[in-house]
Amino acid sequence: TVLTLSEDSAYLAIMFKISFIVFCLLAAQMCCKVQGGFRHRVREALNDHEERLDRLDEVVFGSGTANVTMKIENDQDPTWTTLVYYVSVPAGHSVFQMMVTAYDEYTDFTFLATYYPQWAGHFINSIVGIAGNTTEQTFWSFENGLGVQFDRGVDLIGVFNGDVIVFRFTTWSAHP
Repeated sequence: TVLTLSEDSAYLAIMFKISFIVFCLLAAQMCCKVQGGFRHRVREALNDHEERLDRLDEVVFGSGTANVTMKIENDQDPTWTTLVYYVSVPAGHSVFQMMVTAYDEYTDFTFLATYYPQWAGHFINSIVGIAGNTTEQTFWSFENGLGVQFDRGVDLIGVFNGDVIVFRFTTWSAHP
């Protein structure tokens, strides 16, 4: 058959369109394969990092459990003998949650606390029957095992494996 110039142009235009569509489909298929491989590699890398973080958590904080030593000291009574309690809670639980667990586990450990919603935390009023007093300017402070006072309340400090938490009955003047 003999094609005219306009028929040739139309035929070439159709063939070009079909070729372009085939090219686009092949390119899209190739992109999906590349992207799928990339997604797979990203997922593998994220899983690897997650496993490493889990191992790091286990090494640093223990296997999900915080075995904590809680000490109760009284600077106002020279005859006071330090009370020691060993408490296990999930790592990251607050000092307040640790105190509740100690209360549940030890019959001689008691405490009273007041919740202040404006600070989203508890104020410790008394421990083992000894209460702070504004007239005498006494209160319960708490610190880590190295004697460093915490800068936040009992609800905002998490405990981790091996921690030592010391509650110290003291005076305002001793902690300006």
